[in-house]
Amino acid sequence: MKAIALLACGLMACAGAKAQFGVYTPSEVTRFTDPGTGVELTLLTDTAKNDRFMYQTDPMWTADGNHILFRSSGRQAGVGRKGKGGKARPQTQYYFIDVPTGRIVQATDGEGIGGVFLANRSNRMFFSRREGDKWNMYAMELGRFFADADAGKCGKAADYATLIGTFPGEMGRPGGFCVNSDDYYAFITVSREGTEEERRRMEAKAFRPRGDQPLKVKPALSGIRKMDLRTGEVTPVIDTEFRIGHIQASRFAPYEIVFCNETGGDADQRMWYCRADSSTYRPLYRETPLDWVTHETFASKDYVYFNILGFQPRLRKQATGIFRINLRTDDVEPLGQVELGGDGSMLRGRGFWHCNASRDDKWATGDTFAGNVWIINTATGERHRIATGTVMRPDHAQPSFSPDGTRLLFQSGRFSGGKRLTLVMVDLTQLPYFPARR
Repeated sequence: MKAIALLACGLMACAGAKAQFGVYTPSEVTRFTDPGTGVELTLLTDTAKNDRFMYQTDPMWTADGNHILFRSSGRQAGVGRKGKGGKARPQTQYYFIDVPTGRIVQATDGEGIGGVFLANRSNRMFFSRREGDKWNMYAMELGRFFADADAGKCGKAADYATLIGTFPGEMGRPGGFCVNSDDYYAFITVSREGTEEERRRMEAKAFRPRGDQPLKVKPALSGIRKMDLRTGEVTPVIDTEFRIGHIQASRFAPYEIVFCNETGGDADQRMWYCRADSSTYRPLYRETPLDWVTHETFASKDYVYFNILGFQPRLRKQATGIFRINLRTDDVEPLGQVELGGDGSMLRGRGFWHCNASRDDKWATGDTFAGNVWIINTATGERHRIATGTVMRPDHAQPSFSPDGTRLLFQSGRFSGGKRLTLVMVDLTQLPYFPARR
């Protein structure tokens, strides 16, 4: 009750605070002991705004480990362009949490902000922006930004952004992007018109959902392009005859890309792998009709983790749970499953939904349909429940590790009854089964 009271005080104290570019707002950090696990959770945000972590495949920690990136549509004082009914739609902007102090600072401003991606080897942030009919890529020097924000003397957002290049319209309509491990290239997904023959082949090969499966996203001709982040030059990588989603580049080996056939549900062949020099383009883990594969993520130099769902009775006739596949040998290993039972107890969760990995490949993490967060020791198979009751609304928990593997991040709708998300961090080194030094 004390923890809930502290959280309520935090909500009342911070609900009126609105962010401005480069201005730190006070810490919203509170502590909460999970009633189902006894684990102390650090609540990084106060639940009063519409906050979300970056997607689990994207980096969220700055190179020095001192800041965590997130996005929000409920923190900026101004309003966005008007939508239906004349109501102003809030703009989504990107923010950093200063981990040592808990303070929060707005790091983007204005309309048209698209994807944002932290550099792997430098203290920079790349972001795309729609400006008129142009799709532009920018770089932001975070060291200068944080120093000015600490000193209370930030200028305008444009003062910290350097234009890298403009995407050429004849190469497709750009969407999401990721950044190569050496920070030299951005890999950008595109949708494209293609030829009539390509469209016929796409329709012929498109996934046809079974009676118990949705088709939430229609197929589309797609592709991957690479932008040189030093010159702005854009060149093709591959074209596909399905809609590309979840593009991600290895943090460990240059020019390796994993992406999915995005249907919004199941797919006959979800995961794909290619190299940025176009020398390789192939399926990653060849699926059977009972495999509902989802939420692939690079784990280490040689492994990609993914989940095979078990939430329907027909899917539980073979192995489900978190798996990893070796990129060099195609060997597949099961790492674990939880909560598959139907006995009316905690087990009704029907297994894992999302997964992720520590960068040393020693720990896996996943959330379940019941809204619980787990970690798995990949060497021993031991499974430990970290948090319960995340509600999985208005978004999923989507846990991920810090770069050093000692902290776990996830989202929770527990504290708003599923209306908004609280951003949560757990210090894993405080747990008796987790080594204090790695």
